[in-house]
Amino acid sequence: MRCYFGFVQRFKLLQSSGLFLALTLACLSLSCTSLATQNDNASATTYYISPTGSNWNNGKSSAAPFKSFEHAFNKMSAGDELVLLDGTYSEAADTGYIGYTDYSTHSGGAHTDQIPSGLSAARPTYVHAQNPGKVTVVGQLFIGRSFRKDSFIKIQGITFEGGGSLFNANYVTIKDCGFHGSFGIGSNDHDQGSDYNLIEDVWVWAAGVRIVAINYRSRFNVWRRVLVRGDGCNRSECRGGGNPNVGITVYDSSNISLQNVMVVDRILAKGDDPYADFAVAQHTPGAYLFGKNEWLGTLSLRAPDTGYYMEPDREGTIDPTIRIVNAIAWDSAELGFNLRRAGTNNFLENLTVRALGGDGVRVAPELDSGILRNVISVNAERYGINSNYVPSYVNVFNAKLGPYRQTTCSVGCYALNPLAGENPPLKYLVRIEPHSFLKAKGFQGADIGANLLYRYGADGARYGETGFNILSTVPLWPWPNEKRIKEEMCQRVQVTRGFCQKQSLTHYIWEYLGHPMPANPYQPVAATEKKNKN
Repeated sequence: MRCYFGFVQRFKLLQSSGLFLALTLACLSLSCTSLATQNDNASATTYYISPTGSNWNNGKSSAAPFKSFEHAFNKMSAGDELVLLDGTYSEAADTGYIGYTDYSTHSGGAHTDQIPSGLSAARPTYVHAQNPGKVTVVGQLFIGRSFRKDSFIKIQGITFEGGGSLFNANYVTIKDCGFHGSFGIGSNDHDQGSDYNLIEDVWVWAAGVRIVAINYRSRFNVWRRVLVRGDGCNRSECRGGGNPNVGITVYDSSNISLQNVMVVDRILAKGDDPYADFAVAQHTPGAYLFGKNEWLGTLSLRAPDTGYYMEPDREGTIDPTIRIVNAIAWDSAELGFNLRRAGTNNFLENLTVRALGGDGVRVAPELDSGILRNVISVNAERYGINSNYVPSYVNVFNAKLGPYRQTTCSVGCYALNPLAGENPPLKYLVRIEPHSFLKAKGFQGADIGANLLYRYGADGARYGETGFNILSTVPLWPWPNEKRIKEEMCQRVQVTRGFCQKQSLTHYIWEYLGHPMPANPYQPVAATEKKNKN
């Protein structure tokens, strides 16, 4: 049995607060909350900050910006705005960064401080770059403490060298930001949870860590259009049984929605313990239940292990447990999709998979309630579909040990090569070609295979809000912020593999199967893909 020992080592930070300090801060927090409620209709003040600024300035114009975050955040009130002018912010530059200071753990410094909470979801404290892509903060973004809940904050347009953590935070929005270093929501350091957060149009890449991105012991969070890449760990804590390396995981959490999340070009260093691009786990039965989690329009490309590895523990899941729709696992070194151990009424629909070292899709014998349909499995090293759920409307081609194990296809069964012919269904990874033999041949006239053409979720919508997880009519491509992504994830760190070799991330994904990107990727299919809304 695989174990996630030490899973959150990089997310649990040592605290040095005494009881008196904690109680004092709690009282102050209550007082501030009361005052914030009374002043909810007050006008927000806009402040400015710059690495070339001065704390003797009033900070109220771009011509007279503050110098340090510590000074700016102490001047700001709940719901105010802080505009970051172009430049690099760090303790070395005497600006500090956006986090906390604890000299006993070598965190922060004299100029570092945390963002004050906002007033409400409609009046967050807003911290953003004046020019997205022109602002870098050197230091880990850190929101909340074990004794302090920070809420109603929006951060936009900033690149963080050092990763980030929504450690104890509700109703935080991270938008158009890059994180060089691991990024996570939640922690095992407290039991308050970090709920109703939104991570939208964000990219995370890291070396020297096991887990690049994590949702831990938290609920009702949305990860929308997030790009993840792991650049290898090469540390002792990443090796050996119980130290699995993962792209992004949902751990001890419920009601989490991953929408158009992609893990691409992830690698393992020598000796790193392999696991998956997308992973789940649940190891605290009765305390932190796992379930009602969904992966919508997601992509695993070239995983060095398994594409999707889902194994929550028994006695710790809620129903329904896992929902995966319009998802791709292509060229994974081991399995494509692997569900095992626990979970009820899992729902898997519209999958495209090529597994180079195992089954295309595996649903273990102990999972006895769920749906598996509208699947393409190509060139699996073992079985095309090895599932206790009876598959339907599937195309399994050229699986080395046979198309099926455990159960066989019940209806809508195909065995043709989706990559060949005059009009192959898989000319491009992200769509099923119009007029091809798998178009509209699935359940209730949907396609067989995945389509990743349109955005899931209304922009800005949090979990449970209107349209938060619908398949919209807004084009997903070109991928947002891809010029910044190419510059930050490739050029700055001198990485040349994978999408870094291509003109853009969009071209890399679209041209992966060897065909040039179409001039208009939406013209042929905009009217027909709607059948795949689930």
